[in-house]
Amino acid sequence: MRGMTNAAAALKPIRLFRTGTFTSVEGVKVSLGEGDLAAIAASYDPAANPAPLVIGHPQLNDPAYGWIDRLEVQGDELLAYPDPAQLEPSFAEAVKAGRYAKVSAQFYPPDNPHNPTPGQFYLKHVGFLGAHAPGVKGLGRVSFAAGDAGDLVTFEQEKVMPPTDDNKDARKDWEASFAEREQSLAEREERIAERERAAAEKAAKERHDANVSFAEGLLKEAKIKPEGKALLVGVLDALGGDDVVSFGEGVADMSPRAALMKIFDTAQPLVSLGEIAADDGKAIDGQLASFAAPAGYEVDPARAAIFAKAAALQAENPKLGWMEAVRRAGG
Repeated sequence: MRGMTNAAAALKPIRLFRTGTFTSVEGVKVSLGEGDLAAIAASYDPAANPAPLVIGHPQLNDPAYGWIDRLEVQGDELLAYPDPAQLEPSFAEAVKAGRYAKVSAQFYPPDNPHNPTPGQFYLKHVGFLGAHAPGVKGLGRVSFAAGDAGDLVTFEQEKVMPPTDDNKDARKDWEASFAEREQSLAEREERIAERERAAAEKAAKERHDANVSFAEGLLKEAKIKPEGKALLVGVLDALGGDDVVSFGEGVADMSPRAALMKIFDTAQPLVSLGEIAADDGKAIDGQLASFAAPAGYEVDPARAAIFAKAAALQAENPKLGWMEAVRRAGG
């Protein structure tokens, strides 16, 4: 990996540590002042003992995805600068894309036998946490001596470094942008739903008006009684849309609503709207019921006239019983 050329732009400095007292991941309390940070930065030797960029916190012979070129103290913070020429491109892109949510630094404590600078802390490696390692072949291996992990101290960045104002502002901007997108999406969905509701209501009204007109036409043709108009309109409204149903061979597919309308439309009138003559040749007022008599039979005109009058009386007064209507009609 060392000596690798990399076209990727350099990563920003990694904020490793700041002055203060902190507890490491291993449970060790460590206090470092400005002088300690300055000594760590000054003693760092990228040629003899470079600190690699790794995934997680490896024990032995894991790949390095980059190397720390130098350490620097700014204010009360210790910063690490990766060498851009030695960054593995896919790893650099993953870091920039935010795939690694956490960064933690591992140090050799002053009394660790593998510490290249005994008596003070030395950066061992910088671990990136939160994602799988990129599948890259040919990376150099980091060889750690057996037993290294026993006396190391590891600090997670978020535990020792305060968030920067830039990060706070960026998160606020992102949250505001997300909220705006959510509101815009909700408003768009509401507009679509409102249009769909309006279209459905318009279609339902048009069907209802058509059903009323159809029932009124049947009433004029004496194919239904007056009290049947509201019932028929209600049934047609309930049948709703125009989903087609197959009624079998020889019958065209149509909606249930259209089928019911066809039945009523082709029905015989309940009464005939003309006048008829009785046996004595006199016209009988009222309406004559229309009967389809079997072949060879005739309907008695007088009785048909009584039926017609009774039907007319009952149509005018729906509460009138049929037998009473017949009696009043002269039956």
